[in-house]
Amino acid sequence: MKWWIVVAIVIAVAPGADAVEAGEPHPVDLQLRNEAPVPAHVLEQSQAEVARIFADAGLAVRWTDTGPRFTVTIVPQVLGYASALSPVMGVALRSTNRTTAQVFFRQVQDFAYAYRVDLGTILAHVIAHELGHLLLLTNAHSPTGLMRPMWDEALVRDIKRGSVTFTEAQAARIRSKTHGN
Repeated sequence: MKWWIVVAIVIAVAPGADAVEAGEPHPVDLQLRNEAPVPAHVLEQSQAEVARIFADAGLAVRWTDTGPRFTVTIVPQVLGYASALSPVMGVALRSTNRTTAQVFFRQVQDFAYAYRVDLGTILAHVIAHELGHLLLLTNAHSPTGLMRPMWDEALVRDIKRGSVTFTEAQAARIRSKTHGN
């Protein structure tokens, strides 16, 4: 079974971030909104894993409820699909008044179950993937790493090992976009 990450992006100007001191990780301010029945311990695990993924790319995640640059909203399931068998696990949305990564919890649960991977771990990777689209401002899919469009058993093996992150080129692009914006 192969799953695809399908992303819809509406481009808009993102609010600026604080300048980064030399040698400090580039900050990314995020807010998490849980509109699905995600247990608190799974959310906490996912937030920590998202922070680790971004730290590997030289970025510091700051989870905040005040003035976040990006909002991550976890909703029960993808709209427009009658069953949980949709391969779509999230979308990245930009408009003039919001920048949101939306994650479809039921699809993430089904993926975690199908591939026998920890729910918090896969949720974190889906969140990071969608945030990658928001930060890279393009259809940033790549043949390797976190931004692969098709998620399969080989990627899941790497996720379980903790080795899936942004490519170095993607990390550099994200750092340059967060620096001084």
